[in-house]
Amino acid sequence: MIDIHAHLNFQDYREDLEQIINRAVKAGVSQIICVSSNIADSKKAIKIACQYPNIVFAGVGIHPQQTDSKNKTSLKEQIEELKLLASQKEVACIAECGLDYSPAPPEELDRPKKDQYYLLEAQLQIAKNLNLPAQIHSRKAYPDTLAILQNHPSLAGVWHCYSEGKKGIEEIIKLGFYFGVDGNLTYDSGLQNVFSLIPLEKILLETDAPFLTPEPHRGERNEPSFLPFIAKTLGKIKKKNLKEIDRITTQNGRILFPKITWNMID
Repeated sequence: MIDIHAHLNFQDYREDLEQIINRAVKAGVSQIICVSSNIADSKKAIKIACQYPNIVFAGVGIHPQQTDSKNKTSLKEQIEELKLLASQKEVACIAECGLDYSPAPPEELDRPKKDQYYLLEAQLQIAKNLNLPAQIHSRKAYPDTLAILQNHPSLAGVWHCYSEGKKGIEEIIKLGFYFGVDGNLTYDSGLQNVFSLIPLEKILLETDAPFLTPEPHRGERNEPSFLPFIAKTLGKIKKKNLKEIDRITTQNGRILFPKITWNMID
């Protein structure tokens, strides 16, 4: 089982990262992609991937909102640095990048739309140049995000934490993209109805840890070891047992992330 989207580089895990990873492996999560929201996060993701080879892989990227509010480096300089980071062997994808028109949370800053467009286009180009998939963050920006992705027909990727409802399924499938499903599936009946319509062969499991903690741990800090709770809920929706959900979603991951070394027995 693979958690394609976890923020192991966040401060939430600074005291017990090794225990977090050990619990994940014990729970059957054999690979984790540690994703990023800025250059500093991207460097940490690569460092963690080096510390836990063949278990943790890095996703490097720049979030549409400014998550490093004290960083005064120009966007062009950040993109140039990201190009170098993305070429390292521990990097499995560009993650996360996209558009976000919602108000930035505390300690983050809103970016003008033109800056978000620049960052997204530049990161998609890095992904294409390096033959890497992209993990797309889109919040309150579905039409614009879709339009930009439609201009990159050869790009492989996943729509992170899919929440665009039934209306977006067909268009995203046309892109060839996968759908990321998170812990909110375990308690959101509307989202369960949406994922009942998405082919299992187009779904990938992700925790978005430390966010979106699934039931029965809702209210706690999320972690990759909770991924099986999402898989079990998906199994109920699809009328499949956990082993089959594991097999199919892991195979999906193998297709989308070819740089990952798979620690599993077929």
